[in-house]
Amino acid sequence: MRVKLVRSPKNPIIEPRPEIAWEVMATFNPGAAKNGEVIHILYRAVNEHNISSLGHATTTDGETIVDRSLEPALAPVDSWEELGCEDPRITAFDGGFYIFYTAYSRRGPRIALASTNDFRSYERYGLVGPNYDDKDAALFPQLIRRKFAVVHRIEPNIELAFYDSIKQMEKVSQNPYSKNYLKRIEANTIMKPKWKWEEKKVGIGPPPVRTNAGWIVIYHGVDSNTVYRAGAALLDLENPFRVIARTPEPILEPEEAFERVGVVPNVVFPEGAVVVKDELKVFYGGADRICCVASIPVKLLIEALESYA
Repeated sequence: MRVKLVRSPKNPIIEPRPEIAWEVMATFNPGAAKNGEVIHILYRAVNEHNISSLGHATTTDGETIVDRSLEPALAPVDSWEELGCEDPRITAFDGGFYIFYTAYSRRGPRIALASTNDFRSYERYGLVGPNYDDKDAALFPQLIRRKFAVVHRIEPNIELAFYDSIKQMEKVSQNPYSKNYLKRIEANTIMKPKWKWEEKKVGIGPPPVRTNAGWIVIYHGVDSNTVYRAGAALLDLENPFRVIARTPEPILEPEEAFERVGVVPNVVFPEGAVVVKDELKVFYGGADRICCVASIPVKLLIEALESYA
C-alpha cells in the first residue's frame, strides 16, 4: 500500500530574508514541536560566510508563519561549533524541550544538546554522544526501559543509544557510548540502507512519534546519485531496536522546483513532525535553501506501514 506526503500549497513556508545577515543565504531543515496550540520551529540559517545558526519561527496551523526571530535562537559560541549550528531536532519532554543539533567544526560534525522551556532562553549542554563524526540525533519523547533513548547516525546507518540521565550525556568521556563505540556499533544499529533509493546512507528525520501501533519514524535516504528522499518506519514501542515495518518506496522525494534546484539540488530533508487534528505534519528542507511542510493522516500512514509488516 503506497502512500505519499501531500505538500502544503503554501510551500515554501520559510525563505531567506535578504535584509537579515545571519540568514541571507539559506533557511532550511526545520525542527518542530508543539507547545499548546503553538508550533515552534527552529530552522538552520546560513550567512554569507557559510556559517549556520538556528532561527526561530511560530505557526498555529503548521503552514502559515505568524512570528519569526530577528536574531538567532542559537548561534556558534564555542570552538566545537565554530563552523555552525546545524539541523535541529526538537523533542517535547517532561514539560520542556530538548534540542539536538549538529555542531560543526574543523574536527567534523558532532552531536550537541540544548534545552528550553519557552524558546526565548536556552541552556546549552555542549557535545554529547560518541566522539566520532556523528549527526542526525533526536530524543524519544519518553523514557524507554527507564532510560533516555537517543537515535543518531554514524554513516551509513541509524543507531540507538540509551542514557541513564541528561548528565550522563554531558559527560562524554564517562558515558558508555563514547569509549570504543565503533567496536560495538553493530549492536546499537537499528536501520541500515535497504532499498535502492537509500543505498548510500540513511538518517533519522524528526524525533519518533508515539502511536498505539508503534513509534513512527520519518527518515531520509540517499541514493548513489546523492538524491535525498524520505521514507517511514514503525518501531516497537517497548523495544525500538525491532523494526516492525518500513516503506519500500519513498513517501516524499524531490519533485517541485524548490526541491530540485537550490544550494544542493534534489534534496528533501525532514526534521520536524507534529500531529495536528490526527494529521502528521512533516517539516522539511528543500534543496538546502528553504523550509516546507507536507502532511498525511496518521491512520493512513500506520495502515500503509502495517501492510508491509
